[in-house]
Amino acid sequence: MAVSAEPTGLERYDVRTIVGKGAVLGLITVVGVVVFALVSRPMDGTVETVVQSVLIVAGGAVFAYYPAAAVRPVTTDAIAWAATLGLIGALVFTVLDTAILRPVNLYHWTWDEIGGGSGFWYISVWWMGAAVLAWLGSWAYARAARGQGGVNLPMLAGQTVGVAILLFAILVLTGLAPFHSAIAALAVSLALIVQVPLAAMLARR
Repeated sequence: MAVSAEPTGLERYDVRTIVGKGAVLGLITVVGVVVFALVSRPMDGTVETVVQSVLIVAGGAVFAYYPAAAVRPVTTDAIAWAATLGLIGALVFTVLDTAILRPVNLYHWTWDEIGGGSGFWYISVWWMGAAVLAWLGSWAYARAARGQGGVNLPMLAGQTVGVAILLFAILVLTGLAPFHSAIAALAVSLALIVQVPLAAMLARR
C-alpha cells in the first residue's frame, strides 16, 4: 500500500475545511447511527453484541481519523483544529438527531429517562468525547507524519482497530468487563490512547 507524502505546508484548517468537513462528519455519524439502529432491531444475544461491536469499532475509527484526513495535522495548532472539526461533527449530529431521528422513534431514549426527561446531561459529554476522539486520532496522525513526512492513513486506522479488538478481547475474557458493545466503545478510546506513542515509535524505525 502506497504512502502518500503530505508535508506540513499542506495542513488545512481554514474555515471552509473545518466547518464544511465537520458538517460532513455529522452526516456520516447520522448514517452510522441509522445503520446501527436498523441492523440491531432483528438481532439479540451474542450476534447482536458482535455486530454492534464491529460497527462501533469501525465508526470510532472513522470519527477519529476523518478529521485528520481533512486537516492533515503535523503542528499543535492543526491538531487542535482537527479536534474542533470533530466537535462540529458532534454538534451537527446532535441537531439532526434531535430534529429527525427523535421524531421517528428510531431507537429508545433511555438516557433521557435517566436524566428525568432531559438529554443535556449526556449530550455535552458526547460533544467532549467526540472532540477527544478527533484529537487523539489527529495526534497519532501527526506523530506518524513527523517521522516519515507522509502517512498511510488506512494502515494507521487499521492499527487502531487491531489494538481495539485486542483490548476488547482482554477486557471481556479476563472478566474485567462484560461482553457488551459499550465495551467496544471503551476499547476504541483506549486503543487511540495507545496509538499515539505507538505511531511515534513506529515512525522512528
